[in-house]
Amino acid sequence: MKIVSFDKASLKEAVQILKNGGVIAHPADTCYGLAADFLNEKAIKKIQDIKGRDNAKAMSIMLPVFLKPDIGKYVQLDDFSEMVCDELLPGPVTIVLPKSNIVPDFFFPENEYIGLRIPYDMMTEDILTKFRGPLVTTSANVSGRTPCATGKEVVKIFEKRKLKPDLVFEGAVRNACMPSTVILIKDGGIKILREGPMNKRQLEDILGVNVA
Repeated sequence: MKIVSFDKASLKEAVQILKNGGVIAHPADTCYGLAADFLNEKAIKKIQDIKGRDNAKAMSIMLPVFLKPDIGKYVQLDDFSEMVCDELLPGPVTIVLPKSNIVPDFFFPENEYIGLRIPYDMMTEDILTKFRGPLVTTSANVSGRTPCATGKEVVKIFEKRKLKPDLVFEGAVRNACMPSTVILIKDGGIKILREGPMNKRQLEDILGVNVA
C-alpha cells in the first residue's frame, strides 16, 4: 500500500495501477472511495476482497464528465431517465438503471440494473479522465464499517489487513463524509434506495417530480 500526494507523476502511476488490475483509494465528493477497472473481472474481485464485501452485492460505476453524453452506452435510457441524468450529474448521486449490452457478463450477472455516477470532484475527475473510461467505485472502508473521510483513515483501516489498496492518495473529503444518494428509476418514477447528501426535497426541487 503506497501513500502518495496528488501530482502528475502519482496520477500517472495510479492510472497504470488501474490498467494493471489494481485498486486505488481517493477522496471524492462524498467519501473516500476505492476504484478499479470496470472491464477487469479480476480487479472487481480484488476490490470486493479488500473490503471483505459479499461477492453478490453489486457495485456502481463512475464516468468522467466527458463521457456524460455516452451514458446511454452503459445503461438503458428513455426520455425521463435521460432528463434525470442530465439534471443530477455530475453530483453526489448514484442513479440505478437497467444495464445495456456493453456491460460485461461477469459484472454481477444476477442483477439487471447498474448504478452509475459522475462525481463532482476535481481529483476524481482527473483520475477518470486520465484513465479514459469507467471505473468501479465503492466506499473506502471495510464492509459494514463507517466510510473514511481522509487518506489517513484509509491507511489506518487497511494497514494491518492482509488485503489492501495498492495506492492511497493523501487528502480529505471537502464536505460531510457521506456515501452518495442512490436512486432507482423504474416505470417512470424515482425511488430513493439510500439517503445521502441529496435529500428527497432537493431531488424534487431539481427535477420537478415526486420522489418516493
